[in-house]
Amino acid sequence: MSDNPSIPSINTATYDFCIKAFRTTRKLLKLNIKLHQDENAPVDAAHMGDIFLFNHFARFETFIPQYLIHEATGAYCRSVAAGEFFDGDDRFTQFLYSVGAVPHDLPNLFPFLVREILHDRKLVIFPEGGMVKDKRVVNHQGEFGIFSRSANERRKHHRGSAVIALALDAFKTALMRDYSGGHYHRVERWADQLGFDSTEQLMVKAVKPTVIVPSHITFYPIRVNDNILHQAARLFNKGINKRFAEELLVEGNLLFKDTDMDIRFSKPIIVGEYWRWWEKKLLPNVVHQFESLDELFQLTPKAGHWGGRIHAIGMKAKTNIVRDDYMESMYKAVTINLSHISSYLILCLYRRGLRQLRCVKFHKMLYACIKALQKSNYHLHRSLCNPAEYGAIASQGSTRLDQFLRTVKSMELVHVENGEYILDDKLLQDFAIDEIRTENLISVYANEIAPISAVTRLIESTMDNVAKVDAKAFADFRFDDQLLALEWDLREFNKPRHREINQQQTASEDANWFFLKSKQNDASAVLLIHGFLASPAEMRSLGDRLHADGHHVLGVRLKGHGTSPWDLRSRDWNDWLASVTRGFDILKAFSQSIHLIGFSTGGLLALLQAANHPHTKIASINCISAPVDFIDKNMRFVPLLHHANKIVRWVSAEGLMPFRPNQPEHPSVNYQHIPIRALYQLQLLVEHIMSKPLVIQAPVKLYQTDHDPVVEPSSMEKLYRQIVAEDKTRTPIHANRHGVVYENLDKIQQKICTDIA
Repeated sequence: MSDNPSIPSINTATYDFCIKAFRTTRKLLKLNIKLHQDENAPVDAAHMGDIFLFNHFARFETFIPQYLIHEATGAYCRSVAAGEFFDGDDRFTQFLYSVGAVPHDLPNLFPFLVREILHDRKLVIFPEGGMVKDKRVVNHQGEFGIFSRSANERRKHHRGSAVIALALDAFKTALMRDYSGGHYHRVERWADQLGFDSTEQLMVKAVKPTVIVPSHITFYPIRVNDNILHQAARLFNKGINKRFAEELLVEGNLLFKDTDMDIRFSKPIIVGEYWRWWEKKLLPNVVHQFESLDELFQLTPKAGHWGGRIHAIGMKAKTNIVRDDYMESMYKAVTINLSHISSYLILCLYRRGLRQLRCVKFHKMLYACIKALQKSNYHLHRSLCNPAEYGAIASQGSTRLDQFLRTVKSMELVHVENGEYILDDKLLQDFAIDEIRTENLISVYANEIAPISAVTRLIESTMDNVAKVDAKAFADFRFDDQLLALEWDLREFNKPRHREINQQQTASEDANWFFLKSKQNDASAVLLIHGFLASPAEMRSLGDRLHADGHHVLGVRLKGHGTSPWDLRSRDWNDWLASVTRGFDILKAFSQSIHLIGFSTGGLLALLQAANHPHTKIASINCISAPVDFIDKNMRFVPLLHHANKIVRWVSAEGLMPFRPNQPEHPSVNYQHIPIRALYQLQLLVEHIMSKPLVIQAPVKLYQTDHDPVVEPSSMEKLYRQIVAEDKTRTPIHANRHGVVYENLDKIQQKICTDIA
């Protein structure tokens, strides 16, 4: 083969310098790059891969994958770039070569790349060729193809990666057959020609399977508003052409406007699995007809060799199969986000003849689609896995939806009138390849998920059936959101900085929400609210007793609880109250009569919920051991310590004393550490409660332990005076423990069950 002596070797010093520069630039730019791997892929897909394939939407992404692969594996990458990058400035050309790039029109490119792979280089290829700005890769028949700017028509994707992989695998098969058959002279010839010091070195490479790793790069969100690059170009070049302006506008925003760049490795393709058994037997005889890898890739064996001719025909057919497989795998690795779903919904509605839709109904459709997709095995953007981000769509909207709507409104694709989305005719207009991203981003987003037909069918099915989803079904969705929220919060607060405190926690009982539904449709409902530092497990035994009595029972998890003390440190009392409101809204779909039962801090939240929502379905409030004053007089120093922490956090992220050790009565339920900030929030909640009378229309029952080691017994009397209600009572509980509900001291659970019978 040709050694391509004119192509410089990778300059590892320059490559390493660029890696460091990339890390620095990555921190400076608001480009949040995350590298993912398919759940079904081997854990070492990055290490085992030889050829990495990526889709192509922006110019700068051409230079990113090889650095990420180096970070993951330590290997240096060759990448195939457009030949235009190598025209002109010789210094820039030499720089590209030194960091592993080679032009796509390099003579004898394929043999050169095979040699590089055999010498432990990874190969990065963009099989689409040029940039696919419209992301349209599937036609109406479901066949893959892209628009070719040079040919001005749609074409099939390039087969180069398949050709390289299959030829390399055929070559390896021949080497192994020769070596096992004792034909060492053939192996030695190839080892010498390929620059190996010994046949053993070459055979180590030959036994390794040839692996293609299809990968997908997903940008989110895509913006088209002005940016600094576009402004500078307009300032210094008044005659800036339309294509360049569009690229600066879109791709500049990807770099500078807080964009997520999700790179996902699909399940690796093992090329050797594409050979039939008889082909594997034939391959060595065929390969022996070629004197060099140049001939092998040109498929020009010695004259009269029919086996080689048959192999040439078979290779062309097989490369089509491999090409189609890796392109399908690549496109199915898209990271689905809110804009994808919204765009596909809008286009479906428009194509069905709908031109306007109530905003509330569209939000309901969108939310239902998210919940349906969460049950699938497709890759969702993290914002679709975090109920705190997507959960508001069904009610007042969300930040990400607002951003998407602002963009499509600015393109005059959708506008709002009198609470309705109006779908404009521009949605289905044809635009040139260099206009589509700035004129119809809805089509771009919809095209990106079009290859995943199971996803698009699921969206359409959900859209068709959303009218059948009643209030109870949506309440079940919202309950599922709360279950997912625990998983999300556990992951978010399990970073290295959290682990020292987390490892000291002893809570082992189920910390998630629980929902015990009655068999009676007209049953009353009970909302159980746990105390400070605890979780719903604190109220579960009471919940089981109430459920046995025939009630619907929902146990909420107050935000920040049941996960990590670090999580609790990040919340305020309004977050706790919001958890109570979410639980109350879920129960409203199941019952016309809802009882609130809160223990300790949960009791304060129950009172506040009732006071804030006087004209609702609240039937009664049971408030047990709610704090106003505390036995521990050091609580008076909490504000001082909290503000000291805030001052010190200007210098240290952790503060002066972020946590205080705790000795809980119930280690299997409660945190072992108390965040000082959370104590301060508890005091703010008490102050808010005591700042003005609590006007409550439902009956209120107060309970307080007479020898509570945590809450001053006088708290009950103070709360009693603070409450304005026609029906209010106070009852002492005889116990010397705080956790009376969990332990059912003085038969408090039976008393509560009697209260709401």
